[in-house]
Amino acid sequence: MKSIITTFFICSVVLILLGFKINAANLSVKAFDASQVLLAESDSNPNDLSAEINLTIDREYLEGDYLIVEGAKNLFVQFDENIPGSYVYAPSGSFTFRIPFHEDGKNYPEESFSGTKHQIKARICTKKEWTTYRNLALNSFDIRGETDYFPHATSNSECRNESFYAARNAIDGYKFSSKHGKWPYQAWGPDMRDDLWLKIDFGKAVEVDKLVIVNRAQYYDLHDSYWKEAIVRFSDGSSEKIRIDKTALPQEIKISKHLTSWVKFTDLKENENKWCSWIEMEVWGRD
Repeated sequence: MKSIITTFFICSVVLILLGFKINAANLSVKAFDASQVLLAESDSNPNDLSAEINLTIDREYLEGDYLIVEGAKNLFVQFDENIPGSYVYAPSGSFTFRIPFHEDGKNYPEESFSGTKHQIKARICTKKEWTTYRNLALNSFDIRGETDYFPHATSNSECRNESFYAARNAIDGYKFSSKHGKWPYQAWGPDMRDDLWLKIDFGKAVEVDKLVIVNRAQYYDLHDSYWKEAIVRFSDGSSEKIRIDKTALPQEIKISKHLTSWVKFTDLKENENKWCSWIEMEVWGRD
């Protein structure tokens, strides 16, 4: 009986490892143009589960170019060397990143996605990386509109529909709070209205227990005010009221532990009738 159990255990381990290798072998990054013509591709090494894919594109990006990453759900990606990489979750094991142009390209560093040489990196996350306590909302490569990877931020208002004030700016990792407008001062900056909401989707259920909020704080010329309170809603149907201070510094707000697939901020109460904005919204917890 002991030998049978041992054999079963060994076989199980082998199958698990083989499964990992299959996933790693299938991990790929491909670049296409607007006509769906393949520009470049790179696959991971099936013999190295931690291998990083490096894809080089040797031409200027043109409008309509896009990347497809496929073969794993939990990934670390960096689509431009001028922007920090992020952990992302792709429920289907495949997702598309559209190279930003025109208005959608204004909330990144000016040198991003420019020039004639581009480096794209991707790798499968380790379990330790994915399950560590971290800011689950961070995604420097979130895009406006519909997407098939997470985290992803949306809102019912982005001032004048300008990318400088898009919801995705609230989770991009940049925390320069003293001004408004173009990078690095992009923020979620909605119109002045009383029905505002900001939603951050994680793509699956995660455990959260802390928020860190960075107000846009252009207080010196009386341009900005701030939201002094809000309701935080969770996919489990629960909600909490939070209070927010007038400060340019990141402020930590403890919340009860929730298992949720999204958080939504509603009922935002301004302190004064002026522009209010969040430079960054962090949601801390574990996957």
